[in-house]
Amino acid sequence: MKAIYYGDTNIGNIRSKNEDTFILKEIWDGTHLLAVVIDGVGGNGGGDIASNLAARCICEHFSQCNSSTNNLDILQAAVIYANNSICTQHYNPWLSQMSCVLTAALINLETGQMDVCHIGDTRLYVLKNSIFTKVTSDHSLVGPLEESGELTELQAMKHPQRNIITRSVGKDILQWGTKYIQTHTIILKPETTILLCSDGLYDMIPSSRTIEIISESTSVDKRVDKLIDTTLEAGGKDNVTVIVLDLKE
Repeated sequence: MKAIYYGDTNIGNIRSKNEDTFILKEIWDGTHLLAVVIDGVGGNGGGDIASNLAARCICEHFSQCNSSTNNLDILQAAVIYANNSICTQHYNPWLSQMSCVLTAALINLETGQMDVCHIGDTRLYVLKNSIFTKVTSDHSLVGPLEESGELTELQAMKHPQRNIITRSVGKDILQWGTKYIQTHTIILKPETTILLCSDGLYDMIPSSRTIEIISESTSVDKRVDKLIDTTLEAGGKDNVTVIVLDLKE
């Protein structure tokens, strides 16, 4: 398969700094695509440091690995490495609580297999045949209530505790085999669109509007720009990061 992709991040209208970052690049001689959205935890000192450290660790890990029969293991190991690297910085009083959240996808462009590792409230969606599926679960106080139907999407967007998370990268040391990381393996088909985003997107615009935009027959960069512009027009209360991937035959 061929992947057409684009990502961008924006500070938003209110925040004084951008604690989001992302990774979007082909690896292993172009046979795989690595896409990661990372969001520094607001309210904890060093959120921007945590997100950038996580990105560096993940890239470093993949630069030292080759494709294998179990790429999910490689992706999990990268996330654990990032997590534990952040934890080692907690000796600094200014960084003692720093952490981030992330969603990482590794797509094998030859087989269509997508492996996903997720901690926190960043999200990954799949759009196929007009069906928009949220793959990841929000590790937050409000997320499970929305996913169970106890809260509507609009109620969740306006909930006063919507930004309180229950899992983060760098909170505690992780060991191999941990269940703390949510994982998925999905076989993708051509004519599928993947969306990764931080909560700065879905806290500001409803999924119906998101679907409208990513379903447009424009380039991926124009759709990413439009998603970000729409969040800014809606208030842009947080940093926002968006990655859109189109998979073609």
